[in-house]
Amino acid sequence: MTTISPPIPLPISSVKWRIIEPAQVNRSAWTGRRKVIGLPGAARWTATVDMQPVVGEANMLRWRGWIASLRGSINTFPLRAVERQQTTAANPYVGTGANANTTLPLTDLPLSTTVLKAGQFMTVSLPTGHKRLVCLTSDLVSNSLGNAIAAFAPELGEAPFEGAMVEIQYPYALMALNSDPSGWDVARGQLYTFMLDCEEAL
Repeated sequence: MTTISPPIPLPISSVKWRIIEPAQVNRSAWTGRRKVIGLPGAARWTATVDMQPVVGEANMLRWRGWIASLRGSINTFPLRAVERQQTTAANPYVGTGANANTTLPLTDLPLSTTVLKAGQFMTVSLPTGHKRLVCLTSDLVSNSLGNAIAAFAPELGEAPFEGAMVEIQYPYALMALNSDPSGWDVARGQLYTFMLDCEEAL
């Protein structure tokens, strides 16, 4: 499995992001109360991405080659979770005491400021080589030393190494195409369209 980056930023027209959180729900037939059991680290992102039409075969060549290089669901690719740069702050690093859950100590942030807002994203590098996209559930506020604790979802699933870089400028998910055949459509006048139905490659 190889990560194949797009030749240029994807010409996205629209995208549907979803988070799948596996859980088993048991409900008592007597009381109606329910008990929910989650599976830590099993959450994953999915996305359905529609691309802007590409006019002319010459302009489509790079995209045909890239789609073919993904080899269906075999290889992976980074899919940006944002339309533009989230922040001008430099990417921080994982601090001491990192775990596999939904909080993460960060260092090398701007001093005493709100670096990111709740609802913005980060991409965390994990020991297995996976890049985990997470969504902040509270503002990321640094202290006077440039340290902060990020709170987010979904869970990391692995404890990142201390000193690993965290992407906050252009966060992305590492995705793979679903099993449906990949390809493109061509209309009269060399009008090409294609879409990506993909999920996080855990």
